[in-house]
Amino acid sequence: MRIESLISLSVALLISASTSAYAQNSRANPATDFALINGQIHTMDEAGTVAEAIAIEGDEIVYVGDAAGLGNVIGLGTEVIDLEGKMVLPGFVEGHMHPTAGALIMRGVDLQVDSIGGILERVRTYAEENPDLPIIHGYGVRLHLWEDGYGTKEMLDEIDSERPIYLWGVDGHQAWVNSRALEIAGIDENTPETVPGFSYFRRNEDGTPAGWIVEIPAQLQVLSKLIDLNLEYTEAGVREWLPRFAAAGITTAHDYGIQGLGMEEGFQMMTDLAEAGDLPIRVQGNFYWNDPDIDPIPLVESMREQFNAEHVSARGLKINMDGGDDAYSALYTEPYSDNPDADPAPIIPYDILNETVLRADAAGINVVCHCFGDAAVRAVLDAIEMAIEQNPRRDRRNVISHALLVHPDDIARFAELGVTWDSTGAWMSRDPSLASISVSRLGEERIQRYGPMKAIAEAGGNVSLGSDWPAAGYISEYRPLVAIRTAIMRQLPGRDEVPPLGGEEARVSVDLAIRANTINAAYGMGRDHEVGSLEVGKKADLVVLSENLYDIDPSTIHEVDVLYTMMGGKLTYDSAAD
Repeated sequence: MRIESLISLSVALLISASTSAYAQNSRANPATDFALINGQIHTMDEAGTVAEAIAIEGDEIVYVGDAAGLGNVIGLGTEVIDLEGKMVLPGFVEGHMHPTAGALIMRGVDLQVDSIGGILERVRTYAEENPDLPIIHGYGVRLHLWEDGYGTKEMLDEIDSERPIYLWGVDGHQAWVNSRALEIAGIDENTPETVPGFSYFRRNEDGTPAGWIVEIPAQLQVLSKLIDLNLEYTEAGVREWLPRFAAAGITTAHDYGIQGLGMEEGFQMMTDLAEAGDLPIRVQGNFYWNDPDIDPIPLVESMREQFNAEHVSARGLKINMDGGDDAYSALYTEPYSDNPDADPAPIIPYDILNETVLRADAAGINVVCHCFGDAAVRAVLDAIEMAIEQNPRRDRRNVISHALLVHPDDIARFAELGVTWDSTGAWMSRDPSLASISVSRLGEERIQRYGPMKAIAEAGGNVSLGSDWPAAGYISEYRPLVAIRTAIMRQLPGRDEVPPLGGEEARVSVDLAIRANTINAAYGMGRDHEVGSLEVGKKADLVVLSENLYDIDPSTIHEVDVLYTMMGGKLTYDSAAD
């Protein structure tokens, strides 16, 4: 299906000028650019309106309703798109992504396989096929493959000891390197830990680095010595991935932190892409804060003033509270099942968290948070509650992301405090990583409460889907249709024989899953007045799908094709052009 036929005068005259009762039409303009007709247009508005036609002028929706009402808004210059009964949704809004960091990480060879031998074979083949590369780069090493210990530098030295090897873990928060990489970076037994207790080098008994790096500060300490993490390097990766986002139907992304480049430099790069017409998604970013010695409020305020355009903006404060369960760095209200003595500290001490959230809220700054464990979730909810009690009333759009485990006592607090719960559907399954690492760390009872999307929604909370791409527990996945499918089924595609995580009662409706990746995610960003639903006056962001998600077996939703994507009234992806 191509969008290339111009409407003829005879066809225009056949369209009635009458407007149906349910049509939304605030203006009559014969210069409308596009009219989409004969579709199943699920607007995702509050009433759940399903229309058959939509008209677009410039970057704005000017009509939503039935075909008869189009007579008031189209003319000879209008391009008419016959949807042939296809489904239209608002462009997907990603509630949590890292477009720039992903472009840094997702380089080289894809290592998302389920065996250590398979990883080593892929690295070996890649190294042999690319003898002139100065660095052997890969991504997606799955963490559940090691029952005891981690990959060592010696394992990679056998593949190549002359060139550095740098392999990103699938979570984006760990890396596996060879001896040459450590040597070039100057890391040895005398090197102090980058951020003690949080970001460090796993070591042998004699103190020498073993070849495994934990968390981004230490990872970048090494990687920055191996390659020039400059603007050109990052932009090349961003340009490679942006078309893939558009092809997946994504039109807006909530960037939870720019890494690799300086944050100002990263926002400026995205701004330059937008001004050149090369940015097919709207990007709303945050100041990335994981250092309690830095006061982030003045920095957020400065960035908000500097980057405040429609397509690229810096608006909030991203707080890193804890790590993950694999490294015993997630914060839980109850001890780890397999290591009760583990006592991780919050990345941001609680007193500093409370004081900073209070000041941020007073300045009108919303916070988003990486909160993996239920104790981290509770701490941020407490801080937000304190800010609500002490500061004047305002339109708050705070978000707690991941929140894979939420204490039952805190489920209702999301609605009570107006906090959006954001997570990725692609993690809401009993994948091999969760079935090995997380079950061991937390025990079966807590695992069955993992990803409480349905419970929070039923308690009145706003639930949002965000991929956290490129980070993952098992599979790095940016496509909303995969997240929507997995959130509904609580099973990953291809693993339907595995019982649904939390049982069938944890499954959510198709409608809730779609809303979580459209209007609900837009609400969490504070952009629901602009995007997330197809309504008059909103931006013309939409995606056309080959099947109606409401009418098919939900287990096949990930197989549905994105036919084309439009952002701001401009076509950003057309499947027929591939």
